[in-house]
Amino acid sequence: MSTIPVIDIEPLFECKGSSKVAVAKSIRAVCEKYGFFQIVNHGISHSIIDKMTDEALRFFRLPLDEKLKFAVRKWNSANANEYRGYFPSSINGKESFDVGSPYLAKSHPLVVSRDPLHELNKWPTEQLGEEWKTTIQLYWDEMWRLSMLIMRALALSFDLDEFYFDHLLDDRSTGGAGTESTFRLNFHPQRDDSTSVSIDDDGQKLSCETHINGCILTILYQHKVGGLQVETEPNTWTSVDVMPCAFVVNTGKWLERWTNSVLKAVNHRVILLKEEQLLAPFFLQACHSTPISSLQTIVDKQNSQKDDSINSESCITESNEEFNEYRREPHIEQDDE
Repeated sequence: MSTIPVIDIEPLFECKGSSKVAVAKSIRAVCEKYGFFQIVNHGISHSIIDKMTDEALRFFRLPLDEKLKFAVRKWNSANANEYRGYFPSSINGKESFDVGSPYLAKSHPLVVSRDPLHELNKWPTEQLGEEWKTTIQLYWDEMWRLSMLIMRALALSFDLDEFYFDHLLDDRSTGGAGTESTFRLNFHPQRDDSTSVSIDDDGQKLSCETHINGCILTILYQHKVGGLQVETEPNTWTSVDVMPCAFVVNTGKWLERWTNSVLKAVNHRVILLKEEQLLAPFFLQACHSTPISSLQTIVDKQNSQKDDSINSESCITESNEEFNEYRREPHIEQDDE
């Protein structure tokens, strides 16, 4: 195949209708076969996407000493955060900025105990103004709504109640802290061949190593320049076209587990390009204590459950350890400011 499938999801905004069900089944079919697809007519305006990319680039073009004020503890001992904040390019040539849920309650026990996946966000408002925070929060909201739209479509495709997954992804109504989802800005400045992270088995130089996302679902925006490749067949890599204002969606490891491997989570990588790259993935995650195992409502009665249960937080922590920049340092006790 020359590229991954493209699905028009406009019918998903209907309350009911055969076209809505048809699109839901198309999404499931693509997830079963490829694990990757692009979506158009998703309801997010070009202006929101453009504003997000503008603000992202404003941050990454700040002087390094300003950016390091928001670096996670691994690079800034004054910051207690392990995941939420800035990751400099010292390990893999890629700069990143991670944003968790903007709706964490400061008084929630998981926040008070400084659980790594329930850290409060760091915002460069002094350097870039409140507009930066407002823009990124708005984009986070849009990604959340779009993620839920796709998950509800998948529920329909399995003949489940449309809202079946909702409580597994957001438990705030029952006293939980909510989703552990992450919006990540990844920036690759212009570079030469010497800045590759690794060289794959086929000799391809990479700026992001081959991996499978440790999440439920990923929604990715590629700004102008791509580089993403998907392993659509064993040892066969398919480049993902850059489509203006389209999003790349892929199945994560935990959705594969939830569906007892009916839906596929597949290898992908980012090839080394000399051009500047901005990639903005939203990683949909479940709640802190949500079990990540085959859901009995989905498991085919003729097949046994393929995976043992593990909670969401353990899954995420385990997956992050695959990447050098997210490997956790020994805990450093800090006093509250």
